[in-house]
Formats: sequence, C-alpha cells, structure tokens
Amino acid sequence: MLGLNKALSFLVGATLIAQSEAFSHARNTRVATLALGAGAGAHAEDESVVVDAATRNARIIAPLSAILASLSPITGSVSPASALPAANAFEAALRKNFPGSLPNSALALRVSAALRDRGYTRTNTLFGSSLCSDEINDTAESLVGDFLNKLGVEGVFNLGGLGGLPFVGISGMGAFTSHCPVDGKIFIVFGPHVGIADDGTVGKVERVGKNTVSTSCGAGIGAYKAIMATETVKEATETLSTKDFQEEYIIAQLSTRLDALRGQDPSNETIAYVTNKMYDLVWEMLRSEINAFTTKPDFWGSVSEVTLLGGIVVNRGHGEGVPGGEDFYQPLMLKSLTKDGESDIYGEVFGDFPALARPHNAAKYV
Repeated sequence: MLGLNKALSFLVGATLIAQSEAFSHARNTRVATLALGAGAGAHAEDESVVVDAATRNARIIAPLSAILASLSPITGSVSPASALPAANAFEAALRKNFPGSLPNSALALRVSAALRDRGYTRTNTLFGSSLCSDEINDTAESLVGDFLNKLGVEGVFNLGGLGGLPFVGISGMGAFTSHCPVDGKIFIVFGPHVGIADDGTVGKVERVGKNTVSTSCGAGIGAYKAIMATETVKEATETLSTKDFQEEYIIAQLSTRLDALRGQDPSNETIAYVTNKMYDLVWEMLRSEINAFTTKPDFWGSVSEVTLLGGIVVNRGHGEGVPGGEDFYQPLMLKSLTKDGESDIYGEVFGDFPALARPHNAAKYV
C-alpha cells in the first residue's frame, strides 16, 4: 500500500506540473518567431499537436499508466482506465475543429499576465466584451467572469448582440470609450461562439433543465440554414424584412461567404467553417466602430492603449448526465493599438503553442 501511495503521489505531482506548464506566460520570443512567423506549410508536422493542459498531461502521465497497471493485481482497486482520464468525444471534436483552444481559466490567466506587464491595472482598465448575448456565455465559469476575476476590474461593458457582433453601433462604442479612466487602457475580448455536445457534435450543446441538445450558436447556424435553403444569394437577401434586424443582418452578410458549403450536408466541418466566417463578421464590425474613434485626434489624449483579443468561444454542455466543466477559447488575434500605431503581440503571448500556429495563420483577420 505504501508503494501505491507513492505512485499516486507522484502521479498527482506530475499532473500539477503539466497543468502549470499550460498556465505559464510566454516569454521566449525565439519560440514565438518559430511558431508564428513561418508559413502554415512549415508546421505540417504540428497539425495534430495541441499543446494545452490535456495534452501536456497526457505526455507526462501516459508512461505512468504501466506503473498503475502493475499495482492493480496487488490492490485490486487501481487500473489505468480508472486512474487516468481518457480522451472523449468532446475533446476529440475540439482538437480537430478548433485546435489550440485553451480552457477559459488558462487563457484568462495568460492574457491577464501579459496585460499587467503592459501596465493594465484594476483602476486604469476599462473592460469590454463583444460576445453573443446567449446566457451560456454569462455563467460563473464564463470567459468574461474569468477576466473580471483575474484583472480585478469591477464590471464589463457588453458590446455584443446575436453571434457576438457589436450591435451597439457607433453610439454604444462612443459611450463605452468615454468611460475609460484618465490616461487609462481599454481591453476588449470578442468573437462568436459554438457549442460542442458531449458526443462530439459541433453546433450542439446540452443546457441545464433541457432533455435534448440545443443549438449553439443559434444565430450563426440559423443564418447558415436560411442561406442554404435558398438557391441564390439574391434570394437570401430578398427575404429580409425589418422585424428581426440582428439575425437578418447576419444572414445578409453571411450569404456571400458560404458558397463553398452549397451542396454539402451539415457536419462538424461545415459548422466550424460557418463559425470562422462569423468571426470575420464580428471583427469587421468591431474594427469599423473602433476606427471611428481611434482615428480622431483627441482620442489618444485620454486613452493610452487599446488591446483586442479575438477568437472563438467553444461552449461545453452542462446538465444531468454531462460532465460539464469550463468552456474553451481559441485565440486568433491579440493586438495593441496606441497613438503610434498598431502592433501584433500574439506571438509574445501564444508563441509557445504550436497548435495555434495554423489557425492563427489561416485566419483572415489576425
């Protein structure tokens, strides 16, 4: 029994070390250059590598399974299957369709550390989010909640409507930026969201109190279905009215971007494709609204920096019979805006994650 206790202690210690690796702040600029500076083709060998907490755990813990297996005949109570978490359908779908995604807590810890290094504090930071208004993105374990805790700020200005698009418009963005502390800094996290059910279905998610899976994101996937139900882009846009502005806007904007999916049956891959196009829509609208103010001569007299974190929120299910847990976020953009111009700081923060190189390089807007 003493030997078993030692083995289990070692296993737990190895797990903690693996997790701490995933939470460490990137500082090796050479690794960042290698991971993000080269073309996507240079990373073909890393396509299946997901350097997140789960993968680091597996790399360190897997060799220990033999030790635990050898102990089971003695104790009758320990086996690799029961002692080590197995990859499930959710994780497999996450890694295939949104590689490099990080648990919210790990992502928020890493980015918050980088922001603190740049002078962001509890009292000089204005925090905004442009995420979908779906309640699944506003829970105790949500990305916004993690940032509120780790940045220590008091609240968040919600810019996002359906699909995460900042439907607050110029007026809302003006109100938001006017709240910035004197000589303060602005941090905005943005992007669409998508669910992955426990069985690995992309675009579906279990919700508390419901007996069947639900669509996530309903706005993006609903727009995709509406577009696929029409034969032409012109037909899709002609069906619009003024009774459902946000969804109709999404349909109109997506209608010219989904031609590659016509004739294909819905699948995990098609929903992932739609979600990436939704990311483009969110960024295009957000950047237009931000530019309306950052290009004004007097804007930088009261704001010293604006940092933008863009990516895709991946929701996981909660409810009876579902393991639950925190959501994930696939970061695709991290940039800083100042009066002197724009700088890409993605490599500084995520450069030690090879699995992020391909989606970052493939994204239209980074």
